[in-house]
Amino acid sequence: MNSVISTLLIFVGLTSFPIFALEQPNQKVILTVEGDFENTNAKQAANFDLPMLAALPQYSITTKNPWTKGVHSYQGFSAADLLQLLKAKGTMLEVTALNKYMTKVPVEDFQVNGAIFATHRDGVPMSVRNLGPIMVIYPFDQNLDLKSEVYYGRSIWQIRHIKIAPLAE
Repeated sequence: MNSVISTLLIFVGLTSFPIFALEQPNQKVILTVEGDFENTNAKQAANFDLPMLAALPQYSITTKNPWTKGVHSYQGFSAADLLQLLKAKGTMLEVTALNKYMTKVPVEDFQVNGAIFATHRDGVPMSVRNLGPIMVIYPFDQNLDLKSEVYYGRSIWQIRHIKIAPLAE
């Protein structure tokens, strides 16, 4: 009987502390993700530094947009890959900027329309002064249907936080 109690106490003791599946950031945290997902590295959240985000599959978009002059090449990650890493399911992302501006971006925009969370512009990490550290960007020049107020409104910059909304039932 004592071995059963000892095993139970060890199990309870181990489950008292959170077990995180993601590595811890080694540099400044630039993105926090919250929602219902399995892989975390903080209490009910996932914090990312730039190298962690750069380890995700990277995609590029070269396009003009209403906020910068000329054509620029943007590089970053897809929400689909982020959700896969976190073992999360969701159809909508509530994306919040440093100034607390928030917009909702459907995950489908990344899967169907080719949007990315850009972390680099023209090969250089995006600074806060230059709409960084993270920006949602669409391939506006490749798909003229994206040149609309709907997608311009979803092109949030200076992103700091993402909340993964649960799947609709």
